[in-house]
Amino acid sequence: MTDMTVLHEDFAHLKVRPGESHIVARPELFGLVNVIAFGGAADRPTHVPSELGRTRGVSLQESTGAADQLPFWNTNYDGDTYLYIVEGSVRIEFKEIGGPARYGHYLARTGDLFRIPDQVAHRTFSADGRRRITLEVVPDNPYWATIGTREIVADSSLRAGGFSFAVFPHQVIVSAGGQAHPLPRPMFAAALRALRKYELHLGHNELDGGLIVHDFGDEVELSVPGHAERLNGLAVLSVFQALLDAMAS
Repeated sequence: MTDMTVLHEDFAHLKVRPGESHIVARPELFGLVNVIAFGGAADRPTHVPSELGRTRGVSLQESTGAADQLPFWNTNYDGDTYLYIVEGSVRIEFKEIGGPARYGHYLARTGDLFRIPDQVAHRTFSADGRRRITLEVVPDNPYWATIGTREIVADSSLRAGGFSFAVFPHQVIVSAGGQAHPLPRPMFAAALRALRKYELHLGHNELDGGLIVHDFGDEVELSVPGHAERLNGLAVLSVFQALLDAMAS
C-alpha cells in the first residue's frame, strides 16, 4: 500500500503493496492498477463502478459493494457478465425481469468467479455486513463512450413527461398515471447515484417502491405499476440530477 492510500476500515486487515510501473515510452499503451488498493480505499463510493480497462468490446470494472445491498434489481442486455470477488463475500439473487419468480442465488467468497446471465435480473447483498472488492468483466455498452460529453443541467421542476417527484425526509414520492408511489429515500438516492454515474446506461433497473428505469440509448422508459412512458434520456437525467442535488442539501 502506498503512503497515499488509506483503506476503508472493512479492509484494514489487508496488507497491500502495489506494483510499480517503469514504462518510459508510449505510456498510452500500458496500464497498471492495484485492484485492492483502488477498490478498498476509504473514500471509494459503493455501487458506482469505475472502468479500469477495456479490450475488444469488453470492459474491466472495479465495483466496491456496500455493506448492505444493491439499490435495485439490475438486468444486463449486452451479454453475460462475470464477477470476480477480490476480497469479501456476497449473496447474489436472481429472478425474472419485472416479475416475482426467483431462480435462486450464489453465495460467493474471496477468489470466486461467477457468471451473471444476460437478461436475468440480479441483485447483490453483502454476505457478512462488510464491504467487498470486485472486478467485473462486462460487455461494452456503446453509449458508455459518450458519458461526460453532454452538459447535464438540473431540472428543478422534478417532472419528466407524466412523472413527477417530491422529496421528503424519509421517502421520495413518484406520481404518474394518477397514482402516488413512495420510494425509500436512502435506497432511491443510492440508485440515482449509480444511474447518474453511467448516465442511465445500465440496462433495466427495478427500484424499491415500484419505479423501473429501462435504458434504450437516447431514450429511457420510466414505469410504475399501471403506467409507462418512453422519454428523452437527457431530460430524465436532468430531473435525476436535480433530485440528487435536493437530497444532498
